[in-house]
Amino acid sequence: MKKVSVIGSTGSIGKKAVDLLLHNREEYKVIALSAYSNFALLTHQAKLLDAEYVVISNKEFYKNLKEELLGTNIKIEADLINIAAIPVELLIVAVVGIAGLEPVIHAIENGTKTIALANKESIVCGGKLLFKKAKENGTQIIPIDSEHSAIFQILENNGQCIEKIILTASGGPFLNYSNEQLKNATINKALTHPTWNMGKKISIDSATMMNKALEVIEAHNLFDINPNKIEVIVHPESVIHGIAVYPDGTNFALMALPDMTLPISYAMSWPQRSALSCKLDLAKQNTLTFQAVDHERFPAVNLSIKVLNSHSPDVYSIVLNAANEVAVNAFLTLQIEFLEIIEVINLAIENFSNYTHISSLSDIIYIDRESRAITQEFIDNKTCNQKSLSM
Repeated sequence: MKKVSVIGSTGSIGKKAVDLLLHNREEYKVIALSAYSNFALLTHQAKLLDAEYVVISNKEFYKNLKEELLGTNIKIEADLINIAAIPVELLIVAVVGIAGLEPVIHAIENGTKTIALANKESIVCGGKLLFKKAKENGTQIIPIDSEHSAIFQILENNGQCIEKIILTASGGPFLNYSNEQLKNATINKALTHPTWNMGKKISIDSATMMNKALEVIEAHNLFDINPNKIEVIVHPESVIHGIAVYPDGTNFALMALPDMTLPISYAMSWPQRSALSCKLDLAKQNTLTFQAVDHERFPAVNLSIKVLNSHSPDVYSIVLNAANEVAVNAFLTLQIEFLEIIEVINLAIENFSNYTHISSLSDIIYIDRESRAITQEFIDNKTCNQKSLSM
């Protein structure tokens, strides 16, 4: 049986991973599960899967978790680092944000050989350091993002001499909004994705297309490809997930239903494939449409290319990610308007200039912390100015 742990088992990706583990119990032995605050679901999952360890990141719920697990043999570890340090054959990382980076690096350093990674921020911020450690320790990183899973699968069979790769984007809930409508975009509308069922943060990222900006950086780091060879195209049906283009004009595309079960299953069973019921019926797929990204209305993608072509792409990738996390939270808490998300991120990038080299996890954490402080300062200033104008 393959030993497996899931970091972030109560989120949208984590729940699908747990479902797959439940349906294939003869193949997997679950070592550890973690959640941020949903102690009730974590307890339920741990009992169903007979997990050995659990972690609740928000310590306010530690007592609740302990009470729920009374009478079981399931042990509660102090934090994510502890369970990441337990070597397993497969670690599924499904947490959101840079919080996933440190556990991933600890897992690599402690002998985990395959990491199924849905935490794009680890790849965006970890960059060269993450993949250097993975190479040194013989760790295979399998992306779970549907677009990167698609490219990974295509290039695994025929990755030589590609001309470029294309990441598809649904366009999010505001694809057909005018600039005027975007000025008044609400939180509820931003959270209502037309194709995917996702958590709040990534739903807002999809609405701004910052998710695609992060995925461009992720693709650059994952596949070691020149950023100018990475293209984004809007494909609202979300049936084609990624395309590899070759010099002779041949395009290899991966087609599948817009269901995260597929890339999760592929990452879990790699290098084999498991049988699933998620079948694409082409006869029912009346149309497949594509359109160029409108960079005026959605400037985030160009921002990622600007970062990757900067004098210090590793540093500014961290700044971009940190600023986005702070700005998205500010939008969700009504501190800034929708269009101000990208504006604030751009200001943070333009005003960060006090670091040039990354050689350790501590460097990444420092840059992340400084970037957050700068971003929050811009947000606070905007809030103060708005209050002054309204008085």
